Amino acid sequence: MRSFAFATGALALAACAGGPKDLAPPPTVVVTSPARSLVQNSAGSITVTGTATPNDDGTPIANVMVNNVAATVNPDGSFTASIEVEPGASLIRTVATDTAGGVANDTRSVEAGELRPPGSNIASAITASVSANGFTKISGIATTMIKQQDFGALLAPLQPMVHNGDESGPDCLYDQVFVDNLTFSDANISLVPVAGGLQFSAEIDGLDVPAHVNFAAACVNGSDTLEVTADKVIVTGTLSVTPNGMNGFTTTLNNPNVALTNFQLDAGGIPGEILNMIDMNNAIAGIIESGAEKFMGPMMNTALGSLAGDHQLAALGKNIDFAVAPSAVTFDDNGGTISLDTSFLIEGAESSPGYIFTDNGNPALDPGQGLELALADDLANEALAQITALDMLKLSMSVPGGSFDSIAITATSAPMISADPSDGQLKLFLPDMKLTFLQGTTPVADAALNATVALAIVPAANGTAVSVQLGTPTVYIDVLNDIPNNTHLEDNDLASAVKLSLDGQIATISALLGTIPLPSIAGITLRQVSVEGSEGYVCVKATIL
Repeated sequence: MRSFAFATGALALAACAGGPKDLAPPPTVVVTSPARSLVQNSAGSITVTGTATPNDDGTPIANVMVNNVAATVNPDGSFTASIEVEPGASLIRTVATDTAGGVANDTRSVEAGELRPPGSNIASAITASVSANGFTKISGIATTMIKQQDFGALLAPLQPMVHNGDESGPDCLYDQVFVDNLTFSDANISLVPVAGGLQFSAEIDGLDVPAHVNFAAACVNGSDTLEVTADKVIVTGTLSVTPNGMNGFTTTLNNPNVALTNFQLDAGGIPGEILNMIDMNNAIAGIIESGAEKFMGPMMNTALGSLAGDHQLAALGKNIDFAVAPSAVTFDDNGGTISLDTSFLIEGAESSPGYIFTDNGNPALDPGQGLELALADDLANEALAQITALDMLKLSMSVPGGSFDSIAITATSAPMISADPSDGQLKLFLPDMKLTFLQGTTPVADAALNATVALAIVPAANGTAVSVQLGTPTVYIDVLNDIPNNTHLEDNDLASAVKLSLDGQIATISALLGTIPLPSIAGITLRQVSVEGSEGYVCVKATIL
């Protein structure tokens, strides 16, 4: 990390060499509108106005360009230009050039789009596409889970699972079957994506279902036990999976079919009249269907929706409340796609101005043989807006050895991740950050800093993680006239000193971002990670092992 002391010496030597001193003074440009840190509730046209005046030698102004659009310049030096701004963050760069080649610049930020309050729901903030191979892996997880499931507790809310003749309450002829437990020696589950759902198949070996029956025959009440066993049970059907808000997912087994091998019924002393009413062969099929359907809901929530619901975590010294709710699920022969709505609020940011939301479109996802996740940039932008409102982006850079010993940096509007209109690449925008140069506690100059930093999200840790890398920043610094410049440095040298210090800060931020581990889904390991951008999303693609 380079220090300002080194930079000051280099700048001083350059100043003594004479070259820049021989240059004619540049013209002056003052932008009067729009104001710095403009946050506009819609994209589109913006009118830029100001004045461009000659230098002390009177060298005439040749032209004024605003974002490469020629401004109309009046004889008194006032100018007007109309430019278009895209949704997201962008910079307005005004350049006045005189006939001798002298140049004066002004750079300021604009954030345009829909302004949303803090904690707003971000629709489809996360989209996940899971391949058919991924559901094969999830089938293995389901097989492990079903062997560990306590079906007695799972079926308890459904009791009595079979009943006849008790529509108006127990009477002279009725039965109620209460399943006490459901156990088996082995099981295997298969989930294959098809249009409209998952083709479900469960093979269960060594089924044992103990139960008890309350009944009445000829107005004589009774109660007894029964037990159903089968060597093998095969359950098939189409499992539909639908969003259930912050409860995760709801599953329904459509067109179920249950086949039992070597079905045995031990009915004890239950009267035949009651057994005929119960029809245990069909009853056990219904019990198995209900058990499978009841099990698959929590299983799918574990596999695909473990984040669903309200949560709180501690980070950055604050409590963060966030909520995730599945909003859409679709299936075809290649796999399934799940969209998750997300909202979050950092403690203390309730009264922040909000953040700029930009439409993301629909990410083009191709999970291949694995999984692809798409994360909307609005997630990061809402977080940056709330962090800014909490004054967590106030920085201080120490620069000993010069005419000032520190620079206080204050964000006047939230940094924003946005796609650059020229190339579509994601960039981090630092908009109109206020720089105050201090000698001790005394301000000796101030400036506005605008910067764009290219973002690269690359695989890391042998493909088990991603790393967020910040490139070399493109920095624009305007020395302001709010207070006199008492640093004994020319404006250009002062700007150069800040650029050198900012380079060090960017390197530090990059190191802090480091490596971000990829989450596992139902214990599935992700490998061979690749990253790309699509429609305002960062898409992370991985093979499932």
